[in-house]
Parts: sequence; structure tokens; C-alpha cells
Amino acid sequence: MKIRFDNNKKIFTQHTEGIPYLSFDMLDAFGVPNLFTTRYESFDSESGTGATGLRLCVMNTEDPEEASPLVIANRDRLARQLGSSIECECITDQKHTNYVHVVRPEDLGPEWPAEKPLHRQYVDGMVTDIPDVLLTVFGGDCPSVYIADPVKKAIGLVHAGWRGTLGRIPAVAIAHMTVRFGCDPKDMYAAIGPGICRDCYEMGDEVYAAFAEQWSSADAEMILSRYPDVDSSGREIPGGKYHLDLREANKMTLLRAGIPEDHIAVSNVCTKCNSDIFYSYRSHRMENEQAAMLVNRFKK
Repeated sequence: MKIRFDNNKKIFTQHTEGIPYLSFDMLDAFGVPNLFTTRYESFDSESGTGATGLRLCVMNTEDPEEASPLVIANRDRLARQLGSSIECECITDQKHTNYVHVVRPEDLGPEWPAEKPLHRQYVDGMVTDIPDVLLTVFGGDCPSVYIADPVKKAIGLVHAGWRGTLGRIPAVAIAHMTVRFGCDPKDMYAAIGPGICRDCYEMGDEVYAAFAEQWSSADAEMILSRYPDVDSSGREIPGGKYHLDLREANKMTLLRAGIPEDHIAVSNVCTKCNSDIFYSYRSHRMENEQAAMLVNRFKK
């Protein structure tokens, strides 16, 4: 897979056996099974070609009764590649909130086509200290944030679109882990997965205003930049749109929540720039979504 990185710093390992995926080297070092998928159902490294069209979630336009058997089977294949199974899985509802759910044993197992109970609705993040639980979130251009505490053996995984980022959803997950499991943020490690880059993420003035109000004007200036517009001849003119840096915003949240900077890995892969490899909402290529998976298992 010829993934285009923002620079040459690669924090992933590419896996092409079975269903292809990326894993974070930092989390791999702790023995924590983790992955981020692509469009590929299979990939041959020698020829450099593969089959695309991987389906891992039921889209809003689909009949859950028809679509769920395939997506469940695919997610179970991925889970087994991580040494887990879909019976250990808990997934998010994903409505662009900052709500984080503390996983219960009864939450595990395939969800579709069953209706989620009330306490699982509008949830964009999950945390757990239950051994071997598999957390799964989905996304197109919104990055996933992986959190792992090797001391208390607890993990968290959140879907961080701009609204969740505005609501500091990684910090909400860290707070739950601290209160519920006795974790110390200084012991935690976090990874920000692939997502849309600042150059590709055009936003309206209302988003700048929201960050300036709920964070601060100084923060808004750091994570949002107004890019110049261009005329028909390509010359820059006033009146361009703001662009949001989700990576930097979520890194700021992680740092302010107490995770040391050298415990944070930040993806430099843009899903829109790589829409031939990843599903991307902003590229109008959302036939399905990527999955981020994290298993609560650490090497001994």
C-alpha cells in the first residue's frame, strides 16, 4: 500500500496478511493488539495490488438485516487476527458527541441488527479494565484516539470528529479511567490515528467561534488557520475558509489531561489525501468506514 505520509516519520507497521491493517508501533511495544483498517479486503505485497471494498459497519442507507451478517463476519476476521473475537467486542454508537461509556460485560458481542440500549446510544468513546475486551470505533475522516495504561491494564478508544474534539472527548475518557480504574495519566500512552489533515479540513467561521468560546481565542488561533481564497487566475484573495487541525487539537487535549508528550504518537496520514486507500467523507468516498480496534491485553 503506497500510503502518502505528511513526512517521512512513520509510526505504523503495515500488515498485509489476511485483512490488511496498520498498527501503532508504540502500542505494539506493550503487546497491546491494535489496528486501523483501510479499503482493502486483501493485499499482495509482491505485486502491490489488492482487492478493495472492505465492509465493517452498517451504513445509514442499508438494511441492517441484510448488511449485518457480512460486516459482523469481517469484524470477527479482524478480531481473530488480533487474537480476539467479536464475542469480546464493544462498539460505539457514534453521533459526534463527547460521551464515553464504561464497558460492562453485558455490552459485549455483535450488535446489529439489535437496537442499542439507552445507555449505549450517542456514545462516541469507550473505556474498560476488563481483560481481553475488544473496543471498536468507526470513521471516515475523523481520527480515532487510542489510550492504554500498562500499569492498571486499562484502555480507552474514542471517535474524535470536530464536535467530539471540541468537547475534549479524549480527556473525558482519561477522566473515566482515572476515576473508575485508578489510572494515573502519567502512566498512560495515547495514539491519534489517521484522519483528515489541516490542509484538507475546511470549516466555517462558526467552528472557529465555537473553539474560541469553549477553549480560548489563543487555542483557536493555534488549531484553526484561515487559508486564503484564490481567484480564477490562481491569485490569492481575501475571504478564505478556516482549516482545523484535528491532530494538534487532540494532542493538546491529551497533554492537558496529563499524558506526557513522549507518551503520545500522532498519525501523519490523511484519509482524504489517501482516499484511494481509505474511506473519506470529504472526498465523497464513503462506501463504508474504517475501523479502529484496541484489545485490553498487555504483554507480561
